[in-house]
Amino acid sequence: LVVLSKDKTSQRWYSYTYWGSPVENENIEGALGPAPADRRFTFIAANFVDNDTEIGNTNTFTAGTPDGLDDNSNDWVNTPTGPMVPGVGYAATAGEFAPSFPITETFNFFGKFNNGEILVPLVSNSGGAYEDWNLVGNPYPCAINAIDFLTLNSSLIGVIYLWDQSTPPSSTTGGGQNSNFSADDYAMINGSGGIAATSNPLNTPNSFIPSGQGFFVDASSAGNLTFNNSLRAITNNNGQFFKKTKTKSKASNSSANKLWVNLTSDNGVFNQILVSYINGATNANDGDFYDAPRSLSSVNNTSLYSVIENDNSKFAIQAKATSSLNEDEIINLGFKTTITVPTLYKLSVAQLEGAFLTSNTLFLVDTLLNKVHDLSASDYTFTSAVGEFNSRFSIAFTNKALSVNDVLLNTNALKIVDLQDDFVQFNTSSNLTIKSVHIYDLLGRQLYQFKGENTSETYRLAHLNNSVYIAKVTLSNG
Repeated sequence: LVVLSKDKTSQRWYSYTYWGSPVENENIEGALGPAPADRRFTFIAANFVDNDTEIGNTNTFTAGTPDGLDDNSNDWVNTPTGPMVPGVGYAATAGEFAPSFPITETFNFFGKFNNGEILVPLVSNSGGAYEDWNLVGNPYPCAINAIDFLTLNSSLIGVIYLWDQSTPPSSTTGGGQNSNFSADDYAMINGSGGIAATSNPLNTPNSFIPSGQGFFVDASSAGNLTFNNSLRAITNNNGQFFKKTKTKSKASNSSANKLWVNLTSDNGVFNQILVSYINGATNANDGDFYDAPRSLSSVNNTSLYSVIENDNSKFAIQAKATSSLNEDEIINLGFKTTITVPTLYKLSVAQLEGAFLTSNTLFLVDTLLNKVHDLSASDYTFTSAVGEFNSRFSIAFTNKALSVNDVLLNTNALKIVDLQDDFVQFNTSSNLTIKSVHIYDLLGRQLYQFKGENTSETYRLAHLNNSVYIAKVTLSNG
């Protein structure tokens, strides 16, 4: 009989931790005893069905569009007692009678250490059509190599999602309770590297999953997730979740160039993305192991993401071919915001890795304002209207790559017609559709922003004085 103790610091009473048992025959009430009985949970993947999008937290839905959340909220089940199955994940909060917060508590696991192959059945209700979440856990008394784990199970999963909670529950966040947690609080690891949770910029995960750590995976199909002794790693990061180490993953790619970019704001927004140039990747979508989209429930909020040509996904982690990294390279960034109050956003370089990226200047291109900014020298601050902007920002490395030539149409290709009651119609005679229309005054102030999807769009431009205004119309070819 052996004991493995894990210390966990909780910032608030509602701070949840995901656990996995490293010993045989452990039970929930024993190992997770410090947590109140009504705040110990299992995740039932078979109950996760996501066909619709909840509107806010109103229990009303838009049918036919997944949002990354269970439609009837029966996926989490309160489980105060029972066995902790090796390889399965569990959730629990801090102790009920903590005198103050933050508090560090010790969770003890008693029993014989798990060893050898451990199989965990994964559920995929949609067969990969939408996100199929499964909560699993490291079953060993030591850390496991995350990249090796993903490689071993590449036919089933491509990304590891680590809960790193910092955001308080909110009554406007979708889910099954009066107040729900934010999906922004998941850090991510795939074969390209890791990014921090959007609420915790200092906790970028390394390539190891500590003992006792539970985590989510998105199953592309049903099958047995495999843990075995080949994944086990002797590192110095097993004593605390997400503690950094200088030990390299044995699957590391010494020729890799990696760029981490942060989005922040003056009212608390944080997003991190990773672009990696690694062997085995292409510039197309190579699947979750290389190119990991943001979860559907996360991307509904303010988000920074990378863009892959001819793909509608919004990527938190993108891998690109090593051969494409040269002075002519362009990295396309997407930005979406739902914030309606005046906000200052900031783009910054969080971290660089690799000979090319560390020795070349990074220029940020803002096509909306026709600006080029030296991102290596300083952060870039900007404002934005509400909306989704997939062609406003890019990163380049030379002035040659920065020359952006607008596609000009003949003078008859776009017509603007002033209708009655402040309505204005925009028509294009080409086979291109209208993507967006921005209206500016002569001082350069944006007054309106509209989205489009047809060759003819009509908008109401109320409250404009009799003056001259500028319309910037973006078509489907950019």
